[in-house]
Amino acid sequence: MKKNLLIILILLINFNSLLLAQGCGPNCPACSGTTNGNLSPKGSVSLQGLYLPTGEEEFGVMSLKYGVFDWMDLGIGYTFKAQKIIWNARLQPIKQDEDNWKPSIILGTGSIRTGSSDQSIYVNVLKSKEFSENFAMSVSGGVASLVSDIDKIYGIGNVSMIFVEKITAFVNFDGISFHEGLMWTVNDWFTTGVMLIESKDPAITVNITISLFNKKPTAISHL
Repeated sequence: MKKNLLIILILLINFNSLLLAQGCGPNCPACSGTTNGNLSPKGSVSLQGLYLPTGEEEFGVMSLKYGVFDWMDLGIGYTFKAQKIIWNARLQPIKQDEDNWKPSIILGTGSIRTGSSDQSIYVNVLKSKEFSENFAMSVSGGVASLVSDIDKIYGIGNVSMIFVEKITAFVNFDGISFHEGLMWTVNDWFTTGVMLIESKDPAITVNITISLFNKKPTAISHL
C-alpha cells in the first residue's frame, strides 16, 4: 500500500513539473484577477494589485474590475514588465441557488500575458455551500480555450475553503498550472493575501472594493 502511494506521489510530482514548465494556462488568476469565478457585486469597483518579486514574465499586475449588472462584470488591467493592456469580461446566464444543487454557469474571456500573449474563452460551473457560520466551500470546474487555437481544449477548476468568513485557502488550476493561495478578508472593502503562481513564484495580492451607490459591497473573500 505504501509503495503504491509512493508511486502515485512521484507521478503527480513529475506531472506537475511538466505543467509548470509550460507556463500559465487560459484561466490564469495573475491575469484575470480571479480564482473561483465569482462575479463582482453590481455597482462595485475593485482595484486589484498583484506583485511577483521573483516572476520571470511579470513582476506586477494592476487591474480594475466593475460589476455592471448582477450577471456581468468587466475588467481592465496593466502588466508592468511586459507593459501590456489586459482585459476580461464575464457573464453569468444562470445564477446558483444556494438552497439546492443548482450551480452558477459563467461564460468569460480574458487576456493571457503571463507566459504567453493571447485571449482566452471559457465556461465555468460554480457551486458554493455554507456548512456553518465558521466554514464554507466553493468548487468550480469547466473548460477553456485560446482564440488563436480554438481546437485545443483545457480543463480548469478551483477549490476554495472559507473559514469564519475571513480566511480563504484555495487551489486553482488554470488549464496548465496550479496556483495556491491564502487570503484574508479584513473587512467589507479590503482583502489581502499571498499566492504561489505556478506553484513556484510567491505573490502578494491586494483587493480594494468600493460601491458607487452607497451600498456596502459583498465581501470578496479572495481574488
